[in-house]
Amino acid sequence: MVTLCKLFVYNNKIGGYSPHDFRNLPSQRRTAILNQPPTVSLDIDGTLLKNPYWRLHLQPWLEQTARTEHVLASSLWMAMQQESEARLRQGRPAAAYDWQDIARKALGLWLPDPAPAPRQAVLALVYPDVWDFLVWLHQAGLPAALVTNGWAKNQRPYLASLGWEPLFPLMVGAESGWAKPDPRIFSLVPSLGMHIGDRAAHDVLGARRAGIRSVHLIRQAEPAGGGDVLSPSSALPDFTATSLQQVPELLRRWQKG
Repeated sequence: MVTLCKLFVYNNKIGGYSPHDFRNLPSQRRTAILNQPPTVSLDIDGTLLKNPYWRLHLQPWLEQTARTEHVLASSLWMAMQQESEARLRQGRPAAAYDWQDIARKALGLWLPDPAPAPRQAVLALVYPDVWDFLVWLHQAGLPAALVTNGWAKNQRPYLASLGWEPLFPLMVGAESGWAKPDPRIFSLVPSLGMHIGDRAAHDVLGARRAGIRSVHLIRQAEPAGGGDVLSPSSALPDFTATSLQQVPELLRRWQKG
């Protein structure tokens, strides 16, 4: 088992505690913090998967609705995006990613929950470098969690199709009341030591605000818009990678440091 204790020492904190508070913990608790494997959290869309909720559910629904309503699908989506951004400006991050309620408010239409997806359709949306990385996480003995700005109920059908639920026993989404880059969403993951994601304005900035290390996974140039309208567009990560396959070596070199 790999125990990356250095992940727990960040921003002058040890396992999330100030040095003073850490020294005042019972010795058994201090030992447990330093010996336990830190949890690694990951974003979903753009990091592990190619946006299955959009590709397999929301986009087809918009196209079908456009045909029924005799309008452009792009017009429907624009109205939903505008409502989402308005909710972000109002400080309502959970509501900003509640696409069912957004469809009701912006379009006056009912958007159903995503149905179980065919495994082959979801497999086609897995980034190729993900499989080896998941094997490494398991072999290293590092617990994994998912931190997403989507609602967990909109992501679970795709994890179930892949059989990934045992790999990620904890998924924290916007239904928690918080969304990245708000650091409070990361506080819901016990013993969190590092977060990996593809959006600087969400994943990197949120991790830095939460006092944990970050890996910015740059698969391609980030799209304009679609981020937190109240946040900076970029933040400086601890590590940068173009593939998840680079992450184990990055951590090994840094650990030897």
